Amino acid sequence: MGGAATVASVVSVLGSAYYTHKSASAEKKAARKANALAAEQNRLERENAEAALLEKQRQSKNLLAEQQSAYKAKLGASGLTTKSGSGQVVMNKMQKDYDMEDKYQIAQKNYTLAKLSNNLKQTNNRNLLTIERLRNNEAQSLLGSGRSLVSTGSKSED
Repeated sequence: MGGAATVASVVSVLGSAYYTHKSASAEKKAARKANALAAEQNRLERENAEAALLEKQRQSKNLLAEQQSAYKAKLGASGLTTKSGSGQVVMNKMQKDYDMEDKYQIAQKNYTLAKLSNNLKQTNNRNLLTIERLRNNEAQSLLGSGRSLVSTGSKSED
């Protein structure tokens, strides 16, 4: 009868170790998948930020061209040219405003990209910590299972 109890204990301990390992493996796979999805999301958001910047730059450039054309037409109607002193000052101011806006948009995009990179790193680190925790738990479970087997074996010999 003692042998059957020992076998039952061994089977129970091994079953527990197997299911702990299987559960940990599934969680590790889920964490890795989460990392891959986060990386893909990051890539898409980066592409969107780049596309948004290009569109804003295109719109700003078109607006500048419209403003400059309208100003040139206004000057031309009054018999002046943009090459005259005040005309050139206004045109230069429009260009400077455009350049400042462009630099601002680029800085905003760079900030967004840095934020996206930081978020991705945080997600990856969280998932790596989860995987490490699972490995530690799995190792502790296997160690505990081994101790149970040793103690079951010791009791059956008595």
